[in-house]
Amino acid sequence: MIADGLLLGWLLLAWGAQAVLPWRLAGLEPERRRSGALALLPLFLTGALAAFFYVLRHPDAAVVQQLYPLGASRTGRTLTVLFFALMVSDLLLFLTWRRLEAVGWRITAGFGLVFLLATAWAAELTRIGEGPEGTLPPFLALVALRALIALGGAEALSPGRPLLAIAAGPALFLYGLFLPAQLAHALGAHGQWLTLAAAALLLLGARWLPAPLRRPALLGATLLAGLYLGQAARLSQGLGKLHQ
Repeated sequence: MIADGLLLGWLLLAWGAQAVLPWRLAGLEPERRRSGALALLPLFLTGALAAFFYVLRHPDAAVVQQLYPLGASRTGRTLTVLFFALMVSDLLLFLTWRRLEAVGWRITAGFGLVFLLATAWAAELTRIGEGPEGTLPPFLALVALRALIALGGAEALSPGRPLLAIAAGPALFLYGLFLPAQLAHALGAHGQWLTLAAAALLLLGARWLPAPLRRPALLGATLLAGLYLGQAARLSQGLGKLHQ
């Protein structure tokens, strides 16, 4: 469970940063963009590795939802196209960050946001796996909330005071409410509301912490959110096997 939490926490950071970092850096002087520009591609590649290892740990969930192999479904094929598009975008940013205008950074942030939403969709399908499914509106809400949590957590890697984290805290609470009732009850029985509450409060309060504590608070919140999401996926699979 801890390994799943670490992988999912890193995925929140790595994929969220693809939208947050370029957007924040677009308004800075060129020299202040350097560290962020050089970090985006490694974050992207390590995020891909984390996703790969997570699927290796849960192949049944990925196969049931037709996410593995990637060519087996429209979602998988869309992810593949967006993956390579964002990789090229990050590579161009890596090579041209000194000369790139602010609009170019914002276009990269737009690519990152679209990719984040696609990966949140795939992550929710993997979380369901063989477990209980809800209707489409709650599923779409869970996708949007997961993406918002990733954006808030990724502010740990961006300059300036956290802003999206203020919305990410309530989003994490709402995420727990939009889960299928069976799964929400199972999470509560395993004490996961404490994990969720701690992560949400850290996200919500990070903006008002002293500057040296903001990044550790956001990183801690993202790790706790990853642990919660990992437990949700594990219990979902368990519920699915009980009803087979």
